[in-house]
Amino acid sequence: MNKVSVIPGTATQTANNKLSKSKPDSYFFAGMAILFLVITFFGFFPSFQSMQEGTLQVHWLTHIHSAIMTCWLLLYLTQAMLVATGNLRIHRQLGILSFVIGILVFIVMGLVSFHILIVNHPPEGSFLFDLLLIDFYEMLCFALFFTWGMRLRKKDPGAHKRLLTLATFILLTAAVDRIQRNNAFPSLEMEYPAFSFMYLDILLIPIFLQDIITLKRIHKITWLGTAIIIFLQVIVSNAYNSPAWHRFWFKATAPLMNKVVEINLSNIESAPLLGNYESALGNITISRNNDKLYIQFNEEEKQELGATSATQLYLKGETMNFFFVKGTDGKVTTAEARQIGRVFKMFKVK
Repeated sequence: MNKVSVIPGTATQTANNKLSKSKPDSYFFAGMAILFLVITFFGFFPSFQSMQEGTLQVHWLTHIHSAIMTCWLLLYLTQAMLVATGNLRIHRQLGILSFVIGILVFIVMGLVSFHILIVNHPPEGSFLFDLLLIDFYEMLCFALFFTWGMRLRKKDPGAHKRLLTLATFILLTAAVDRIQRNNAFPSLEMEYPAFSFMYLDILLIPIFLQDIITLKRIHKITWLGTAIIIFLQVIVSNAYNSPAWHRFWFKATAPLMNKVVEINLSNIESAPLLGNYESALGNITISRNNDKLYIQFNEEEKQELGATSATQLYLKGETMNFFFVKGTDGKVTTAEARQIGRVFKMFKVK
């Protein structure tokens, strides 16, 4: 007779005790899931408004990306609530769905990141290559925490839920960045993206506090996961705007990009486009000097423009295009600037 059978019901009682003790802890993770949804809503709701107003054009692949991300957040909340309410059987049955959606999250993140580069054919110095760096950071962290967490789902439930919480936390990077920019949180004299990461990392504090309250210590996954996140954030912050990084990915993606064919506009062709415009970007001045076209935003330094037609210009140093419509008299009637889906109406004032 083994030791367990000497005291009938001991194993069951122990498991039930563990489950009852874990409920407050589980409700905490359900609360974090709700918080993550709220943050995502506030981060992306302005983009939804812009789509409704017609000032943001979104590719169908981005819609799929958004739908999969939303499914992940809702599934994370559902799984957390199932554990909190003791419905572990349904929680385990949804494990396969979690595995499938988690893989889709990773794949679609990569597709969207490269799609933005390919369709916008940015010049070597474009900030889009820096966004790719941040996307790689998100993909790496999510893949690591997601895979690690799924492997420990049976062996260590405490580590499992913390790892999947960290995986979901990483997906909030874009939402927190948008909230920071929309509400102009202070940068505290820090360079981007360091100060944006700082605001994101505030969301890790509740996990540390919860560990102290429920475990009387910091869980090893909380320590290790946070260390990995901050380590990678430091690397990204230092590599951001790196010429070497830009050069490598520009050359790597150049064969996939649509080539921009520049044409030379004569003085007569470019004359209607010149002048001052007002827009959501501020005051825009388009001028010509020594057979070259220039654009100036709000009295800042002039930047060179190229032309692909008599009514289409583009910014040579960055990803931004300008479209003009002329009336029967040859004068510009409407104009707009477009950048990564954003549409800015331009009104000629002089």
